[in-house]
Amino acid sequence: MVLARYILRGPSQAALVISTSAILAMIVMPFSWISAAALILVILHQDKDVAVRATAIASVAVVVLSWMIFGTPLLAIGYLLFLWLPSAVIAYVLRQSVSLVLSLQLLTLLGLIVVTGLFLFFPTLGETWREAFEQIIKPAIEQAGATIDPVQLENLLALFARSVNGLLAIVLVFNVLMGLFIARWWQAALFNPGGFAREFNELKLGKVFASVTALLLIANAVISNDWVLGSMLLMVSITLIQGTAIMHGIIAKRQLSRGWTFGFYVLLLLIPQAAIVLAVMGLLDAWVDIRKQIKPKLS
Repeated sequence: MVLARYILRGPSQAALVISTSAILAMIVMPFSWISAAALILVILHQDKDVAVRATAIASVAVVVLSWMIFGTPLLAIGYLLFLWLPSAVIAYVLRQSVSLVLSLQLLTLLGLIVVTGLFLFFPTLGETWREAFEQIIKPAIEQAGATIDPVQLENLLALFARSVNGLLAIVLVFNVLMGLFIARWWQAALFNPGGFAREFNELKLGKVFASVTALLLIANAVISNDWVLGSMLLMVSITLIQGTAIMHGIIAKRQLSRGWTFGFYVLLLLIPQAAIVLAVMGLLDAWVDIRKQIKPKLS
């Protein structure tokens, strides 16, 4: 928790972590989670003025660094609009409501707004990404000496083009979400040990969320529409978070060892199809309350 304590020492220290990790994220993407987490932690625990000053200093620092390294200030603008601003909004909502559920619901809504905005104002974005992806994947396949059915490749590229809006929204939401979880974990470790684990284990996004997700799944099976597909992908990705929380809750309720948690994530990596079961659990939990059905371990 050394880093978290350093961030809370003042706006200059927070700005240093926010801006440095933002630049490092250009090399290793997960550093963007640290950048978002640092900002969120400041908003959760410090005065508003401290958060504003930290963001302002970090913005200036990233403008200067991106101009020196990449010759353009657009990197800072991108971070401000697509990482720090949504992170600040979610952090403020969490500070006022003290509800992780409400924060995730709002974050999902922001993601749906992104999907809708991309669909309405950038209708050719999918094709642009498709062409870029095609220029990368075809030479890679040829260089590897592999063969692939041209029809299958075309179908894959077409699906990718239709999914771009949802995938970009998922990236945005996931970066903010990871920053939120890390910041909440830091805060709990410093001031309320075990608090984040209990909060996450009890996460329940509700029947409205589950119903919207189910409707989008049905709509995507019935009609071919890029907005429906993108929105469905986003909602299902958040449903996976709900399913993960259920598994953590079950492991905690049964007082199982950490090896079970490790094994759970290994299973997801080795058998990606397990994510389907996880998503179904996340949907059913709105009505069944799976964790409630699990009996706690007898002492």
